[in-house]
Amino acid sequence: MPISLRLPTEVETQIASYSARQGLSKSAVIVRSIEEFLAKNAQPSAYDIYLDAMQAVGVKESAAPLEPRSHKAAVQKALRRKHAGRSARASSALKSPSRKAA
Repeated sequence: MPISLRLPTEVETQIASYSARQGLSKSAVIVRSIEEFLAKNAQPSAYDIYLDAMQAVGVKESAAPLEPRSHKAAVQKALRRKHAGRSARASSALKSPSRKAA
């Protein structure tokens, strides 16, 4: 899907210069940059949170859990922290004044 984007002249010059040196199109450079940014700033998935919680309580992926309820509680706690953070950000965004001109 086409997107129109206004870039500062300096940034556009840097992209053109880099793409010419690398033999890539400017679009390819921009798409790669966006993909790298999104990968770097991605939120952890529920599965990633699960694995982190299991490591925190000392369970390896191949090991059978000894106390399923304690592991389930650890995952639930990690997910609650994630959702609490999202809720806090959403609440603060709703509280901030609108930028619309009167």
